Amino acid sequence: MRSSWKRSQTAFVGVLSGNLASLLLIWWYDWQAHALLLAYWLEAGVIGAIYVAKIRRAEGTDDPESIRSWADIDGERPRSYIGKPNREIVDAFVQQYATVWLFLGVVIAGVPVVEEDIPIEPASPSVVALVAASLVVSHLVSYWCEYLGDREYERRGPVSLLVEPGPRFTALFCAVFVGAAVALLAQNPFGAIVVLVFFKTCADLLQHRRERKRALRAVED
Repeated sequence: MRSSWKRSQTAFVGVLSGNLASLLLIWWYDWQAHALLLAYWLEAGVIGAIYVAKIRRAEGTDDPESIRSWADIDGERPRSYIGKPNREIVDAFVQQYATVWLFLGVVIAGVPVVEEDIPIEPASPSVVALVAASLVVSHLVSYWCEYLGDREYERRGPVSLLVEPGPRFTALFCAVFVGAAVALLAQNPFGAIVVLVFFKTCADLLQHRRERKRALRAVED
């Protein structure tokens, strides 16, 4: 238990450090708000790929009472997937996740065009790559060290993993639109960046806390 708690604390620091590193990179490259948005979008794609790997490997049993979601998955309630093969659950996850991810990508890509009154310049590909790399490292380390290294896959059910990333997209949608509104009012991309980083960091830390609680609950059970 103590080892799991230490890993959780390390992962928490990793999540916070990744977000702070992304802020420093954006500051260094003259506050490129569009680059930050695209980096967040790419990070969401990497998270999706990690969850595909998690669901495929999951060997635990799902508790129906712990499966909650605001939306159906491919027209069905998430609980209806309990007991189905992991491959079928992966297919449902990819279909749902990819649709939302691609839609959000179209929205983000068009921000400099749609928001003509906001001084947001199109992102530099090199800055996007650097910021995205700083963000995804903690997710990859968490997967290898906690999910595989700590053998969490033996205790996590595939359906609980199916619905887990939902809050991340909700927070990212809110950050994008609230950040754009702040930038429009302030006529400065700095305001958008502050809102984006604040919302994103809070969402990441809350999501990490939920994931660790589920993992520890699985250990206790």
